[in-house]
Amino acid sequence: MESAVAAINERLRGFFPERLGLRIVEAAPDRVVAEIDVTPELCTVPGIMHGGAIMAFADTLGAVGTSLNLPPAHGTTTIESKTNFFGPGAEGTTVRGECTALHRGKKTMAWQTRVLGADGRLVAVVTQTQMVLEPRRTPQESLAAMFEGLDEAATKSLLASLERGGAALYRRLAESASDAARPALLEAAVREEANAELLERS
Repeated sequence: MESAVAAINERLRGFFPERLGLRIVEAAPDRVVAEIDVTPELCTVPGIMHGGAIMAFADTLGAVGTSLNLPPAHGTTTIESKTNFFGPGAEGTTVRGECTALHRGKKTMAWQTRVLGADGRLVAVVTQTQMVLEPRRTPQESLAAMFEGLDEAATKSLLASLERGGAALYRRLAESASDAARPALLEAAVREEANAELLERS
């Protein structure tokens, strides 16, 4: 676990959590624990930890917890967060966030963070929902995905539709193209139409 904690703290280096002074001290797929020192920069008057800093602290823990459950190349973002405040986080003390999983699904995950003061008293409870983001596909990968699971007839039909769509795009480009480029664009449109007809006949 120590290596995982070190890796997460290194990953957060240079970003907002480091500016907050957040330190991950435990990290597992169902529980993340962190600490943060209540410095004057994180306070509102009179020397009380700002509610926004508490929320950002907890939000980071939920995101870290989600990241420990993600499939390769997936990402996450917060889509909902609710905070109840119960007491102050005093300047000059260290508060602790204990984040536990409420739900770990394929599309969303929910986490609850209990923020505790140095005396162990409850400062806040933050409940948040994280969306699981699929890896970004290249245009080629997105196009190929359209054909997944199709039989031969459906594949030819879809491909023919795309060929006709391409022909329409070539013609649209030709309308605003230079005199030198217009013939080649119109010729490409004819090829696309011919490809569509071939697919429809086969």
